[in-house]
Amino acid sequence: MGGKSFYLATEDPRHTRVIPTTGPPAAEFDRASLLSLVAMASRPIGLADARFIGEYDAHYLDRLNDLPLPVLVVRLKDRQRSTFYIDPRTARVVGSYSSGRWPERWLYHGLHSINLPVLYKHRPAWDIVVLFLMLGGTSLCVTSIVIALRFLRLKFRSL
Repeated sequence: MGGKSFYLATEDPRHTRVIPTTGPPAAEFDRASLLSLVAMASRPIGLADARFIGEYDAHYLDRLNDLPLPVLVVRLKDRQRSTFYIDPRTARVVGSYSSGRWPERWLYHGLHSINLPVLYKHRPAWDIVVLFLMLGGTSLCVTSIVIALRFLRLKFRSL
């Protein structure tokens, strides 16, 4: 990384150590060095924004809290406003987003999985919404079966 050699010792995804070939081990890569390397790698487009976040946002969230935090959030100056989430403990890209993928994010993940940040932060609210939707789907199924049985009963009586 940046012309320097490192070992990445991994006990599990949450417990890693960065071991440089010269110097003491560290829990994560140097944030300033990581940021400057990302800035160099983004040329010629350049960075629009780069910051570290310590909690999940609207595009980087996880119901089970398995995704690493804190992460470096990097937004490029490209047309798609590409955004990358980089784990400073491993220097790996752990998430990405671009403006062209908003239908997938909000229409599929948002509605299909009820993956909405407001509900994630208030977990009992997510459970209530999911139960309400499940009850609605169950009631639609039951009413469909009742209508089908009535229709079939009328058909068989006429025979």
